[in-house]
Amino acid sequence: MAITREFIAKIEGHGSLTVDWNNNSAKLNVHEGERLFEGILVGRTAEEAPWITPRICGVCPIAHNLASLAAIEDAYGIRISETSRLLRELMKYGQIIQSHVLHLFFLALPDYIGIDRGTELAQKDSRSFKKALVLKELGDEIAYVVAGRNVHPTTTTIGGFHKIPTKEELRKLMKRLEETEEEAEWTVKFFSALKYPQLKVDLEFIIQDDERIISNKKANVSVKEYKQNIEEELRDYSTAKFGKFQGREIMVGALARLAMSETKFPTTKIDFQNPFHNNVAQAVEIFLFHKQAKEIIEKLLGMTLVKDSPSPSEGLSFFTGVGAAEAPRGGLYHEIHLDEKGIITYANIITPTVQNLTSIEKSAQALLEHHKEKEIKEKERLLNMLIRAYDPCITCAVH
Repeated sequence: MAITREFIAKIEGHGSLTVDWNNNSAKLNVHEGERLFEGILVGRTAEEAPWITPRICGVCPIAHNLASLAAIEDAYGIRISETSRLLRELMKYGQIIQSHVLHLFFLALPDYIGIDRGTELAQKDSRSFKKALVLKELGDEIAYVVAGRNVHPTTTTIGGFHKIPTKEELRKLMKRLEETEEEAEWTVKFFSALKYPQLKVDLEFIIQDDERIISNKKANVSVKEYKQNIEEELRDYSTAKFGKFQGREIMVGALARLAMSETKFPTTKIDFQNPFHNNVAQAVEIFLFHKQAKEIIEKLLGMTLVKDSPSPSEGLSFFTGVGAAEAPRGGLYHEIHLDEKGIITYANIITPTVQNLTSIEKSAQALLEHHKEKEIKEKERLLNMLIRAYDPCITCAVH
């Protein structure tokens, strides 16, 4: 068998893997049609962007909303209040919990417990199913209380929020967090105990933090220079672009964030050279962001909440802004250019999955080399598991 083309199940969107077994090479084909959201934004008002861009994705709409807001506020020179900053962080944590739970329990876990699809989880492992529902409902509730609903945000606006939760709502949310601590801790133990395939890859991790893009290979550049450092390539077998950082394959997302975090996890062993361990990292992040959500609510309950939404500056002739957010799958970048009337004249978006695509192919190549003695059927199974471990969002990739 020289070449295999196989559709990949249990990922967000439509993709397939082409493997040349004679040469031990793999290509990830993305089949979704381009959706052209950047073009849709041109000619729209600045106020419309944070409403339009969340429609790119039903899994991470909050991240797109926050990145758009950050870009517009950067263009207008607006600094948000501490209340807004904390509430947006809380939205982000709820979003990541939502996304990680869906992926871990219903897309990745079937590979490890011998079921075909997540819908069989209730029968195969009812305990895991119940824990997943509790945590998913928690993520939904955080989004609903802060962002207005659990999918596309309705409460945010340029400069802050036009509606913020009451302290009574925040106290109820704190109670839900306290009630679900056991589920968050259990998730880390459960996914840490799974048996992951062996793989070693020299991974370069990228995160964006405090207006900087930071690599574990010592690179450190301004978020405003994202386009000069994250280069997108067109490939004839994919409708999605492939992103490289300074010409190198990179990995973004949970494993990258933990690899570059100062937080230590003595009870959890994560192999940062094994991309399969991205799933362990996602489980750890559920626990960490659950904890940080509580800390944020404690701060909010101890301060006077300010619902601020300052108007854009007047009298300037041209504005350019770049905004970034750590989405569930990694760094997300939005760039917006505005004219003197606040109309968008240019938009650019680079999503996490675009950046991960090159690393996925690099890791697939390493897997083929590492397991070259195995039967083709087994290597196909491992390749599919590997791609799912990255938690790709094809819809975002073809935005």
